[in-house]
Amino acid sequence: MQRQNSEEEEKKRELIVPPLNFAMVAPGVYRSGFPNPRSHPFLLQQRLRTIIYVFDGDCQPYHQQFIADHSVNYKHFRVAANKEPFVEMDHAMVSEILAEVLDTRNHPVLLHCNRGIRRVGCIVGCIRKLQGWAMTAIFDEYQRFSGTKIRIADQEFIEVFKAPVHIDLQYQPTWLDTE
Repeated sequence: MQRQNSEEEEKKRELIVPPLNFAMVAPGVYRSGFPNPRSHPFLLQQRLRTIIYVFDGDCQPYHQQFIADHSVNYKHFRVAANKEPFVEMDHAMVSEILAEVLDTRNHPVLLHCNRGIRRVGCIVGCIRKLQGWAMTAIFDEYQRFSGTKIRIADQEFIEVFKAPVHIDLQYQPTWLDTE
């Protein structure tokens, strides 16, 4: 019985678990919900150079320790979620986040919020706009990650977002055509 328990514990330690809603956005850019300690081995496999956290709250101490222990660049943008009728993500801050995500010196980069749905969904939607995707395709991707938690305010934000994104063309990803 003792041996069986230790084997089960060993298997649990070997499991590689990605963070909630983890996905590749484009080569060098990943999205997710807030990583927990069980997902840290998975993140190590991604060889992340930068982690960008977009949330108006504080980062968990265990995650800050993981970042420090592995010399990952960390950027925290305190972004409020879109909420009807009067709360909207700051366009200038989203533009700044996009500039960081689209700078290949930060790649591979993980962009995450708490669940990887709303704030990250809006930022990824803005990336898709910059890539020239149709709005229907952008909204379809947003809805795949949000499930039943769709916010029309998020989709409106993506649709009207026009803030300039200052990208150093020397460090622009090859998959982003800005011409």
